Amino acid sequence: MVCVEDGTKALQGKKTSESWTEGLTQVFEAVLENKPFIMNVYRNVDRERIENYLFKLTYDLIAGVVEEKSKGLDLSDEDKKFIANFYKYGFVGIMFEWIQAGMKEDIEELVNKMSLTLHNTVTTSIHNFQQELAGERVEK
Repeated sequence: MVCVEDGTKALQGKKTSESWTEGLTQVFEAVLENKPFIMNVYRNVDRERIENYLFKLTYDLIAGVVEEKSKGLDLSDEDKKFIANFYKYGFVGIMFEWIQAGMKEDIEELVNKMSLTLHNTVTTSIHNFQQELAGERVEK
């Protein structure tokens, strides 16, 4: 799938906390550039194919940020994977709503809303896992 290559290229070097929004913007742009194909596959062929593509792209993007933010901490690979998967589902859910609505919402505005929503939450999640590991009670 051409858009898989486009999306993968878009993420090169964009998997850090400083640049993930740029990477996410480029993923949205890669999907938008392939709009007729994406809409056809989404509506008629195999929604799961697009879902798997978006899950892979967003997981790679978020996993890079989680890895960076947890550097030097005693956080298991399993916990890092859980955190990245949690955010992956949120990202892809927003993307699916955008696709279902015909990809009309402005990408920059959408990514900005996602950025505002996620600001420091990955770091907080990592911190909460660290507290749990240390035997401290995390407020639930």
